[in-house]
Amino acid sequence: MDDVMNENKVVAAESKKVVDREKILDMRVKRLESDNKALLKKIDTNQTKIDFLKVRVAELEEEKARRD
Repeated sequence: MDDVMNENKVVAAESKKVVDREKILDMRVKRLESDNKALLKKIDTNQTKIDFLKVRVAELEEEKARRD
């Protein structure tokens, strides 16, 4: 009987370790998802800036061609 109780304690301790590990991993996933959203927003902002600069370069090239 004591063997069964000891085994149950071991299983309960291992189960708690697994649950704790899952919580840690869940928090890490949430943090990474948040970081990913921020990076995607930054990429979108940078792409918008690139698009504006492309338009400006095209305008300057047209102006230069008119002058030449």
